[in-house]
Amino acid sequence: MSKNDPIILPEKYYLDYFNYVLEFVERQYDHILDQPEHLFYQSFRSLSEQAQCLYLRFSNRRGDFFRISKIAYAEIPNLHDAKDELIHQGFIQINESNDLLQFRLFTKSELTSCYEFLLASQKKEDIMNELTEVDIPIIHEKEEIAQVLKNEEVEFIKLLFFGHRGGRMTDFVIRDVGNVKIEKLDESNFSPWFQSREEALSVMHLSQLKRMIYEIQEANLPLEDYIEKMPWEIWLSYPRSAKSAEKLLLKIAYYFEQVQLPDQALSYYSYTDRHPARERKVRLLDKQDRKQEAVELAKRMLEEAANASELTFATDFLNRKGVRIDRSMTQRLKNAPSISITTPTGRVENAVLEYFENEGWDGIHAENFLWRGLFGLVFWYVIFDTNHGSFHHPLQRQPSDLNDAAFFESRQLLLEEQLKKLRTRKQMSAWISSIHDEKYGVANRFVVWHEALLPALKVMIEKVPLKGLKSVLIEMSKNMKENSAGFPDLFIWSKMDYHFYEVKSPNDHLSAQQLFWLDFLASVKIKSEVLRVNYTD
Repeated sequence: MSKNDPIILPEKYYLDYFNYVLEFVERQYDHILDQPEHLFYQSFRSLSEQAQCLYLRFSNRRGDFFRISKIAYAEIPNLHDAKDELIHQGFIQINESNDLLQFRLFTKSELTSCYEFLLASQKKEDIMNELTEVDIPIIHEKEEIAQVLKNEEVEFIKLLFFGHRGGRMTDFVIRDVGNVKIEKLDESNFSPWFQSREEALSVMHLSQLKRMIYEIQEANLPLEDYIEKMPWEIWLSYPRSAKSAEKLLLKIAYYFEQVQLPDQALSYYSYTDRHPARERKVRLLDKQDRKQEAVELAKRMLEEAANASELTFATDFLNRKGVRIDRSMTQRLKNAPSISITTPTGRVENAVLEYFENEGWDGIHAENFLWRGLFGLVFWYVIFDTNHGSFHHPLQRQPSDLNDAAFFESRQLLLEEQLKKLRTRKQMSAWISSIHDEKYGVANRFVVWHEALLPALKVMIEKVPLKGLKSVLIEMSKNMKENSAGFPDLFIWSKMDYHFYEVKSPNDHLSAQQLFWLDFLASVKIKSEVLRVNYTD
């Protein structure tokens, strides 16, 4: 087979993938699997191969109900026998449910022909509303409808493998047909996502709660009637479920703000310091005329800001309350240099780049593209090092702690040692070139494999102080979630000079993260400024 020939997967590729997941989970999570999963393993493995395939065909599709008459797979020639085996072994049931979702399997014309009181002129949703009072067995007389069982066991096993309920078996396909190249990882160092069954179940329950909240809000029902007495303290106590719990707490708290229930909102915000919980608490306390409490919390935010947004908010809030803190954002814009151009038809950054090119500069719309690319290439082997308990399965494209403080804390020495090896501009340029050529096309969250990346990075290494570049990379690693964004829009250079510019049109504003990086770049002697743009027409 030539390099350009399409990759053809085996006929029962999905069965191979599922068996791999079963064996992987059985090996890695023996301390978590309990009777429901053990029974599933036993019963699934006792099925014939055709029955296994049919069950997975059902399980991998969206929904719990399927019309048997619409099912046909070339690799399952004895479909009827496989169906009967699944019924006998308790993997599916036929025409035993009264769930109204079954009606959605049918077209409007099929439903109107089955139920004479329906009108062909009605919309499908109107028909569905009328069918809420109808006996489903009528449709069962005309069609075998399969309901897939043992979903909870399958979902839990997938959760253990992927670490969350959003994992897709199609990721195996994407990898194996070559759509995405994934870094080869040392599987002997894989660690479990979860340390206990309770932790894994907490993640499962939070996912179910998230779905329930979505459905409640879609139905315009009062959320407060459904979410009392949730075990938030337990969910927050486990590392893997804490993130999900905090995100959901923020969502619930914001809902209570929207429906004018500030005390309930404060209660939910108080569970977490995850941004923007503290900011929202300050705003709510201020609205409730609890000024001193708001000021004290803002002072704590100023002293221990979680990110640039918290720092900027606390600074602005305290200034407004008469607690004098230098406000640099407005002043930075006011004092920034400016240029005048005609109103662009496209992006203002491209128009400014053209302006500088006409002035004899070279340049690129860099923004996060260059800095993230430099980070990904310089620290490639640190990012994909499997010795830190942050790789859990072979489909991962980044360590699981990448967005946590633990990423820097556990790798600080490795990051610093890597930078020490790159003592000169020439060494850094040679290193990123070799990694670029060796790893080209491999998925890395930071690297966009664009033809402009390597040439622009080489120019940046040549022009920008090496010590400053290293300082930026270390600062990025301390908080990857926040600090891998907000870099200046443009990088321009001439034979003797260079500049980074954050471009701001007349009605544009400077974000907290942009201000953070402008200040940091200046502190490490990297030329960076805001550039105000005025329009001449």
